[in-house]
Amino acid sequence: MTRSPWQRRLAPLVIAIVVGGTATACSHEASRQAAADKKCGTSATAPAAPAAAPNDGTVPTPNPDSKNWGRSAEGTCVYTGPGGFSLDLGSCPATWDNNAGITAGEIKLFTSMPHSGPLAAYGAISDGIKTYFDYVNSHGGVQGRRVSIDVKDDQYQPDQTRNNVEAAAQSGAYAASFAVLGSPNNLNLIDYMNQTCTGQFMVAASDNEFGDPQHHPWTTGFGLDYYNESGIWASWIKERFPQGAKVATISIGNALGHAYINGFKRAVAATPGITIVDEQTNDVTAPNVDNEVTSAAASRADVVVLAEAGTFCTQAIGAIEKSPWKPVVVAAQPCAQIQTTYAPLGKQGLTGNGTNVVRYYYAPSDPDNPNTGFAKLYTDTVSAAGLDPKNAQIANGWFWAWYIVQALQDASTMKGGLNRANINIAVHSYDSTYPLMVEGVKGRVSGVEDAYPFEAGRMYTYTGATPASTGHFEGAGPLIDNGGKLGNWPKAQG
Repeated sequence: MTRSPWQRRLAPLVIAIVVGGTATACSHEASRQAAADKKCGTSATAPAAPAAAPNDGTVPTPNPDSKNWGRSAEGTCVYTGPGGFSLDLGSCPATWDNNAGITAGEIKLFTSMPHSGPLAAYGAISDGIKTYFDYVNSHGGVQGRRVSIDVKDDQYQPDQTRNNVEAAAQSGAYAASFAVLGSPNNLNLIDYMNQTCTGQFMVAASDNEFGDPQHHPWTTGFGLDYYNESGIWASWIKERFPQGAKVATISIGNALGHAYINGFKRAVAATPGITIVDEQTNDVTAPNVDNEVTSAAASRADVVVLAEAGTFCTQAIGAIEKSPWKPVVVAAQPCAQIQTTYAPLGKQGLTGNGTNVVRYYYAPSDPDNPNTGFAKLYTDTVSAAGLDPKNAQIANGWFWAWYIVQALQDASTMKGGLNRANINIAVHSYDSTYPLMVEGVKGRVSGVEDAYPFEAGRMYTYTGATPASTGHFEGAGPLIDNGGKLGNWPKAQG
C-alpha cells in the first residue's frame, strides 16, 4: 500500500503515542503492585543472624505449628491461623503498611500506661516489660531482631490514652501496641484500632469483650478473664458450702468491678445453692470502703466477694478483719499480691490471714514459687536496672513481655515471615507455658474457637502472717480448669 506524505509524517507520532501509553500502563501496574506488596506482602527485610538463645525456657521458642499459618498464598491479602481465624488485609486503609515498625534489626512496639496520677504505680508494668526485653535482646533478640517498646503516660485517662495511641498509630513507626492498661481505656480504643488495622494486643485488662476475634480481629485480651475467674469462685464456694451459701459482694464502681460482678452473677445462675444476698459498690474516689463493709456485714452472709483493686483491696480486707463479721473472704486477682495488698496491713496490727484468692501464676518473690532459677534471673536483671524486684507490677511486666516475645517468635516462622499480619495471627494462636505458671495452667488461644488465653486457676488461702511479717499462700483446693468453655465473647454472652 502506498502512503501519502501526511500519512508518513503521522506514523511516527502514532507509534509514539502507543508506546507512551504502554509505558504509562506498565508504570501504573508497577505502582499498583508496589502498593499491594506494601499492604499485603511478606516481610520486607531479612533479620540479622541471631545469637544463640538460651535453651532453658527463659526466652520462649517458636511453637512448632506456627509454620503452618500465615499468608495463605502468593499475591493474596488473606492470612490464616488456627481455630477458624483469618485476616483479610484488603479491608485495611489504602496506605496501610504491613511492615511498619519492623526492620532487619528491630521490632518497634508501643504502649500507654499511667506513670503519673493516682494509679501511677501500674506504670511499673512497662518497666518490667522493658527489662525483660533487655534480657531477650542480650541473647539474640527475636530471630536476630531487637525488640523495643515506647511508653506514653496517660494518667489512666481514657481520652489521653486515645490521644497517645492515635499519635503512635498515625506515625507509621510501630508494628503494634501491647499491654495498654485499663478497661475503659481499651474499650475507648477498640473501634479505632480495628478500623485502622492497628494491633491492640494482649491488653492489660481482663474484660471478656476483648475476646471477640469475629468482630474485633485486631484486639486480644490477656490474663485470667473476669468470667473465668468468677466462675472459679463459684465452683470453689459450692465445694466449700455443699448445703448452700449466702454471698455478699463489694466491688469498685468502674468497668473492672462491673465486669467481675456480672461474671459472678453469670456463674451463680448456673450453680445451685449459692445466693447473692447483698451488693455494695464503692466509688473509685472514695477514701475507704468502711461503709460498704458495714452494710455488707448486716446481711450476715457466709461469704464476701471483694471485686476490688489497689488500696481498696487492703482497706476491705482490713475492715473485715477488724469487724465482728467473720465471713469467708474471696478476693479478686488484683488483690493477690503479697507486697502490695497484705504487707501494708501490718501497720494497722492486722494480717489478712484467711483471705482466699485465685492464682494462676506466681510472683517471683512468692515463698511458694517453685521456679527459683527464673525468680533469680528476674531479681538479678531487675536489680541491675536499678529497679525494685519486689514491685509486683514489674513482675507482672515480665509475664506480659514473655508472651509478647512468644508471639513475635511465632510470627517470625509463619508463611510470609515477620510482619504485622503475622503478629496478629500469632497473638490468636499461641500455646505455651510461662516459667512461673501454677502447675496445670498454660497460655493457649486458638482463633475464634478459643479466644481466652488463661482459663484455669487454683484457690489459695493467705496465711502465716503477723503484724510484723508477711505470710504466704497455701493451696485451698485442686486446680479448676474451664479451658475452652467460654469460647469467645458472643458465645460467652449466651
